[in-house]
This record gives sequence, C-alpha cells and structure tokens, in this order.
Amino acid sequence: MKAAIYYGPRDLRVEEIEYPKPGDIGMVLKVRAAGVCGSDLHPYKQKWERYSTGMAIGHEYAGDVVEVGSKVTSVKVGDRVWGTALKPCFKCERCQAEDYLQCKDLKAGGINGLHGGFAEYVWFPVVLLDRNVIKLADTMSYQDGALIEPIGVGTLAAKRTGAKAGDVAIVLGAGIVGLGAVAKLKDMGVSKLMVSDVSEKRLKAAKELGADILIDAAKEDVVKRVMDETSGRGADVVVEGAGKPATFLQSIDMVRPFGTIGVVATYEETFKFNPSLARPGMPMTSLVRKNIRMNGCYGLDAHGSFDLIKRGKVKDKQVVSHVFPLDKIVEAFETQMNARDSIKVMVES
Repeated sequence: MKAAIYYGPRDLRVEEIEYPKPGDIGMVLKVRAAGVCGSDLHPYKQKWERYSTGMAIGHEYAGDVVEVGSKVTSVKVGDRVWGTALKPCFKCERCQAEDYLQCKDLKAGGINGLHGGFAEYVWFPVVLLDRNVIKLADTMSYQDGALIEPIGVGTLAAKRTGAKAGDVAIVLGAGIVGLGAVAKLKDMGVSKLMVSDVSEKRLKAAKELGADILIDAAKEDVVKRVMDETSGRGADVVVEGAGKPATFLQSIDMVRPFGTIGVVATYEETFKFNPSLARPGMPMTSLVRKNIRMNGCYGLDAHGSFDLIKRGKVKDKQVVSHVFPLDKIVEAFETQMNARDSIKVMVES
C-alpha cells in the first residue's frame, strides 16, 4: 500500500509499505480523507523529536473499516468512522481515568511510533468505541469526519475558557483550530465574538461560523480594536490560536482583569516573558496584576466536535479550501503552509 513517509524537514516520500494486519483487538481503516494539520507543518519545516522518522504522518482522518480483529464487536466491516490510531499503556494515571490520549507512554499514529493517516490504510492496535473511534452520522462526509480532530482541539480550548452566555470573546488566529473555537464559543452563547487573522479567506470562514466582528491583524491594531469594542474593559475570554510571541503578549493586554486566556497554539519561536511586568506603553497589563487565568489547552473534545459537525455548525464546504491526492502530498503541505490562501487542506487516498 502507499503511504507518505516522513524522513525529516521538507522530506516526505510516497512509498510502498506493508499492508497491516488488524490483530485480535484492532482494526484496519481505509483512509478516505486526511487533513494536513498545523502541527504536521512544524516537523515539515524543522526537526521535532516527537515526530518519528520513517513513519507515515497524519493524524486527522476518517474512512471505512475494512478489517476487524476477532475480539472486536463494537465496529464492523463497512462502518464509516473517524478515528485516531493509538497504543496506550493502560497502566498510567491518565489511562486509569480512561483519558488515553494523555497516556504518558502513548504511541500515536502519525506522531510517535505508529503509521498515520497519509496512507491508503491505517492500523488501529486497539478499538475503543467512542474513545478513539466514533461512527460517522449518515449526514457527514468523510471530510467532515476528518475535521473532528482539529475542530475538537478548538472545541476543547473554548470549553476550557469557561465562557458563558453574555461574555465577550476573541479568537486570535482563524486557522482550523481557531475556527473550531469560534464555532464552539458561538454555540456557548457569547454575546460578542471577535476574530483576528491576516487572511481574508480565513476571516470569511470565521464569519460563516458565527463571528460578529472580524479584525484584519495586518491592517489594524488588534488590542486597540478589542479595547474599543469593550469600552476599555477588555474581553472576558481570549483564545490564543495564532502561535506568535506577539499574539501571546497581546492576549494578556486585551483580556479583562480576572478574565481567562486559553492557549491552544503551538509556538515555533521561543521568547522572553515576565508575567509580573507590564509591557511598555501598556500599564497594569501584567499577567499577575490583572489576576488572569491562563489555561494550556492540549487535547481534543471529539464528541463535542462531532456534535457541532453533525448539527451543521461546521461543514466541510466552509473550511476545506484544497483537496489533493496522496501522490501530491508535498504539494498539499506546501499549500497548507500558505496561511493566507488556505484554510484546511485535505488529502484523499
């Protein structure tokens, strides 16, 4: 079978690898749609230790079950599913809580130790229905299914802010994760939802998903606009999904005292930050002085994402900007690198 094997930065090769066997408690999935994630781009640009070389990458995918193990009864051949191939230890504290994605010794398809979704087929060592496998609704396309993972990351970030009806919120960065946060925050009933980005295409998608105010960060001072829109009070909730040192610091400047910041972005750059000092020209804006609650948001709410997509709050046609065959995986990655012109790039095998 064909798979896109990662050998290092800018080195993805479509090669023939061995077709997997399901094993007693596993299954084999025929991949129908797989998304290029922002976190796939990081090792594509520079070496990241958590990505295994010599493996097929890709962790956002959906498809058809084509084989199941002898002890698997929860899914059957022909089921259309979203899933994430993983091999937890089943022994650590997070596994005991059935939070398998946070297993301290986790092997995960497309990231660490297992082949991922940029392939014709994917092996799931274990099938945990409604944990790492969810059956797609009849109304959902395969691309909808592949969106469950990235939209689920944004969904979790929105939920972890504790946003409530009537709050004012802003999402920094309208990539697919940020758009997931937009959809969830709107669903949670925030009264004013602002979104900033430098891409007109991504801002348009944010508008379709419920954003009330769009801010082009290339043309406008985002902090000033937020403060103007809140009469100087600041936003109740900020979701930082842009992943730049400047946006991290801006999130502190624009959130209200005792407000909440959800940091869901992955940062390629390191930077200095003193949480107790205000920035020049921004008095009384330190993390400490403002009593800000800042949450790191790692993981996903797959069921929350599934619910949003099933109810039509997010649909593939709103956020999928490009589709490529597996043989053009490098072109797919290069297209996703262009944040101004792409939203979500899908690969079909």
